[in-house]
Formats: sequence, structure tokens, C-alpha cells
Amino acid sequence: MAFDVYSIPLGPWQTNALVLQSTNNEVTICDPGMDPAPLLDHLQQHDLLVKQIILTHAHVDHIAGIDAVSHCFGDPPILVHPEEQQWLNQPELNLSSLSGFDVTSRPATGTIVDGQSVSVGVEEAKVWHLPGHSPGSIGLYFQTKNILIGGDTLFQGSIGRTDFPTSEPEAMEASLRRLLTLPDETRVYPGHGPSTTIGQERQTNPFLRALVATS
Repeated sequence: MAFDVYSIPLGPWQTNALVLQSTNNEVTICDPGMDPAPLLDHLQQHDLLVKQIILTHAHVDHIAGIDAVSHCFGDPPILVHPEEQQWLNQPELNLSSLSGFDVTSRPATGTIVDGQSVSVGVEEAKVWHLPGHSPGSIGLYFQTKNILIGGDTLFQGSIGRTDFPTSEPEAMEASLRRLLTLPDETRVYPGHGPSTTIGQERQTNPFLRALVATS
């Protein structure tokens, strides 16, 4: 079957849980967020098996559904950038304590770093370290498919917040400049909101337009 990305917005921040499917019924989940019932319903209705969970970063709205998915699918591997490996059990770092409730999850089983290849079914993705919104933010770039799973770095018409305690505005600028090296036809699936393309954002996103103007 063709490689498919299915987006399911979850929780009060409408965080996109992404179902990545390239084989008949085995999938990778990126960012199982808060209130994951719609995600679990989709997986069960389509008789899908979760083979791994990959986190674009470890903020509460991206990790709160880990334990529910794990319980239903036999504790699949969890991969996260090493700079945020400990965040899954530290509410002050995953920002749940700032929201008035503490969220923790089962620990990550492995880490992924910039330049590493990750198997997603029969496809291969290259890990891009994209710090700024958080120090361990990553993207998954499927070059042969012109697809980027981008997390909270780039949105349609906007970018991820850089005012959190562990955010770094200068690192965000560098990450955005790196994204501008991607082909215009690259489709970006962000952590919130609809998908977009690098070309569309290069032309219309005020944050990227400002970077292009100063490059």
C-alpha cells in the first residue's frame, strides 16, 4: 500500500496524533496526545497494530496518551530525542505542572538523534533535530515521499512558541532556516492545525518570509 499519514486532533489543544502506515496493518504513532479515545477508536476500527511510538517532543499535549496506547498495544517501543528522554516523568519539564496537573508516562525505550534513519514500516525516515520550541524537538523527513513530520516547529501560517522555560528563540530561527532548505513540494504535517507545504509557507508565512528577506 502507499505510505499514508492520518491526522487525529486530540485534547484541548487539538494536538495532532499522526498515524503513519506503510504496511497493511502495522503503524507508527507520532505524539499520542491528551484524551486519546478518538485515536484508539481509529486504530481498533481499522484493526491496526501499533509497532512503535515516536515523539516529536515531550510536552504534555504530545505525551499524555502514551500509557493508554501502550496498554492497548503491548507496550510498543517509545523513541524520543535524548535531551527530552527524562521529560516523560518530570511534570515541570513536560509542562503539565504549569497546566495545573501532573502527567507522567512509561519511560522511553530508546532515543533518536539528528541524521539517524528510522524505519516506519517499509519506509525510511531521516531524523532532523529541530530545537527551539523545545531542546529535543525533532522532525521525520521521508525524502522519497516529500513528507516531513514536523512537530511544533512550523505550522500553517505560524511557528511554534518560543516563550516556554526551555525554549530557545535563536535555535528556532536556525531550525526554520534549515526547513527552508527542503524542496517547496515537501508536505509538512505539524503538531497542530492542517498540513501545509514548504513552498506555501515560504510564500505566505510571515515568520519564514522574514527569514527569507534576511538570508
